[in-house]
Order: sequence, then structure tokens, then C-alpha cells
Amino acid sequence: MGTDFLDDLGRKISEAAEIVEKKTGEVAGIVRLKNQIYTLEREINREYREIGKKVYEQYLETKEVDESWRSLCETIAQEEILIDQYKGEIEELKEK
Repeated sequence: MGTDFLDDLGRKISEAAEIVEKKTGEVAGIVRLKNQIYTLEREINREYREIGKKVYEQYLETKEVDESWRSLCETIAQEEILIDQYKGEIEELKEK
């Protein structure tokens, strides 16, 4: 009985180790793919920002952009004015 028990236990430990190894490989593969997805999503967001920046630069240069973008460009321009005002106020406060 002792030898059968030990053989059976050894077999079960080996099977469990194989399962753990397989799952570890699966998890590593999933993590790798998720990291690739995250990297690509960050790149897409950077490209979206670049598109928006180019549209806004066109607006600043020509005031001619597609009507659907005009209100966003005007809002950004107003926000930039506010930022400049706030920076001026900060400088005034620092000088006091």
C-alpha cells in the first residue's frame, strides 16, 4: 500500500505541476497581449491628439475649419486666453 500511495501521490503532483506550468504560460501570454493592446491604444490616442492639434493649428492660421470643429476650436482658443490670464496672475502674486 505504501508504494502505490507514493506512486499515486507522485503522479498527482506531476499532473498538478503540469497544470500550473500550462496556466502560467497562458497568463503570461494574456499579459503580453494586454500589454500590446495597451501600447497600441496609447499610440492611437497620441495620433488622435495629433489630428486635433493639426485641425486647431489650421483654425488658428486660417479661421477656416469644418463647421463641426469650429465650436471646439473656439472653446480651446478661449481656454488658452484664460490660461495666459492665470499665468499673469500667478506672476503678479509671486512679485508681491
